Amino acid sequence: MRFADTLRGLLRRWYIVLPGIIITASLAVGVWFAIPPNYYRSATQLLIPGVGNMPEGANPYLFLGGLAPAADVLVRAIGSENVLDEMSEDHPGVEISIRRDTSTAGPIILISVTASSDADAEAVLEQLVDRTATVLEDFQRAEGVPTGSRMTVIPVTVDDQSELQDRTRMLGVTGVAIGGIVVTLFLAGLVDGFGQRERREASESSDDRHSQVDQPGVDDTAAELT
Repeated sequence: MRFADTLRGLLRRWYIVLPGIIITASLAVGVWFAIPPNYYRSATQLLIPGVGNMPEGANPYLFLGGLAPAADVLVRAIGSENVLDEMSEDHPGVEISIRRDTSTAGPIILISVTASSDADAEAVLEQLVDRTATVLEDFQRAEGVPTGSRMTVIPVTVDDQSELQDRTRMLGVTGVAIGGIVVTLFLAGLVDGFGQRERREASESSDDRHSQVDQPGVDDTAAELT
């Protein structure tokens, strides 16, 4: 019953509900176009032991054990604050994540990039993939590791297309839509409540006046007694 009363009240205040819905929809569309989408790309790289650390002709994928610590060190070097700041200066707003893929036992490095444009996402990912091999080579050269025993890093997967992410957009549109509808319904309910109260007060006042007119006066009562 109360739901039906509320629905009837909203229908009575259609001149508030309808413009409120139109304004809310307009704001939601504006937010959708005002918030740009994000572009996501990722790459995975695998550390391979040097040929000098394996029997001749051996399969390198059978000798990946023990390379996880080296992958952790490499991740820390590539994901250092200096590197991230440099990328952010060249590509403002870019978000970078560099970590070892713990979902596998192998020394796999996972690089993910989120940017406001597809070009930035592509450029940053390519730079980080190249930097991984360069940093690994520099580390081993500085330690005097023989060329034949040096680890190498090979790309396993590199996204050639960005994945469009609209999560921020959707959150903004949803927030505006919910807020606009709540405000519209609140105003409509408030106006309808005031209107109902005024009608009740007017009705009660009218009933009081009628009762006073219909009630016999003191003189009339005395006259009847005589």
